[in-house]
Amino acid sequence: MYASGVPTASALIEQLRTIGSDLSDDLSAQIMALDHAAVPLLLNLLDEEPAATSACSDCGHLHGDQDLSPREWAPLHAADLLTELREPAAIGAMLKILERTSVDAPIHDKVVECLPDFGEAALEPTLAALARTKVDSDTAESLCCVLSALGLRDERILQALMNLMKVHPRAAAMYLADYGDPAAGPAVLGVIATFELDVDDSFGRTELVDLLDAYAALGGELPANVKTRVDGWLAESS
Repeated sequence: MYASGVPTASALIEQLRTIGSDLSDDLSAQIMALDHAAVPLLLNLLDEEPAATSACSDCGHLHGDQDLSPREWAPLHAADLLTELREPAAIGAMLKILERTSVDAPIHDKVVECLPDFGEAALEPTLAALARTKVDSDTAESLCCVLSALGLRDERILQALMNLMKVHPRAAAMYLADYGDPAAGPAVLGVIATFELDVDDSFGRTELVDLLDAYAALGGELPANVKTRVDGWLAESS
């Protein structure tokens, strides 16, 4: 119970540490009603280093959000709430998370999901973060994913995605398809035209299919010689 019968901001935020995956509409509404009074507490929660999630004893890997502890869920809820509030200070905090966490971390995925909702406000900070990141890093790939989903057209975004194409062609092609500028079509076609598929490599086939889907989404049609080559590969590997 609370002395006044009304929970304080800190008490409401503290509940995020214990609720696990289930953020109720009621708790969310109460926190949102606090408006900017909740922001410093949510930012602190977002910035906490989560306890290490235990890997599966059988395979040694994580199996997603269902295995998270309540404390690990708390920053994810904080990210969602800060995004709903469209709090500008959350942009820098989220970008720092991308720079310091592994792509396997649930909070990393959550930030990649949330940042595009900030739209134009996230453009310059994300470009600045990308400028200080190695182009072949996982962080750069995550930042490019964010840029592609902002819903903006900017030559710097296109250039960032084209740079990524040199080191992570599959991911870059998918992000270019999301970005939606047909000007990227020739670059994607160039990757497809020089692709070498090992028909016994299922990942390679998936990569090729993703490249083809991205090229089609950009409005491209394969030249006859490339289409014949690709069709032969797909038939042989099916």
